[in-house]
Amino acid sequence: MKSAARRLSLLDLPSLNLDADIAMSMDRIVEAAGLSRAEAVDRLNAAARRYGVRLASGSAKELGLATFEKWLNPKETEYMPTIRALNLFCHVFEAQGPLDLLARSHGMGWRIIGGEDAKLLELARTERQIKALRERKRKIEAEL
Repeated sequence: MKSAARRLSLLDLPSLNLDADIAMSMDRIVEAAGLSRAEAVDRLNAAARRYGVRLASGSAKELGLATFEKWLNPKETEYMPTIRALNLFCHVFEAQGPLDLLARSHGMGWRIIGGEDAKLLELARTERQIKALRERKRKIEAEL
């Protein structure tokens, strides 16, 4: 296994300021869902109630449309969803894009995978294990 620690030059440092990228990703996801912004807010608030996730700050009980609009605007860097809100957003819209942006930002080859990609990774790892076991078997047989 490779060491997680590695030296980075100043030119190799990851970009950890992803506010605009996350906002654009969320905006594309809502557009692709074919929902109005109000319908998207309704879905998020319903899921927040169901899972006990607080989306609004201060005394607000629910996420408002104005705040949601700011979350989706790449120029509104003062308004970003919390990590819990981002996680709920990805769940509601069955999208991994914003979380994948966070993972990729670290410059260590991290990715979010799921579904068929996860199965393909499992298959590749299993094939690697089978190959190693066959090689081990050949060595043992050669020693007999």
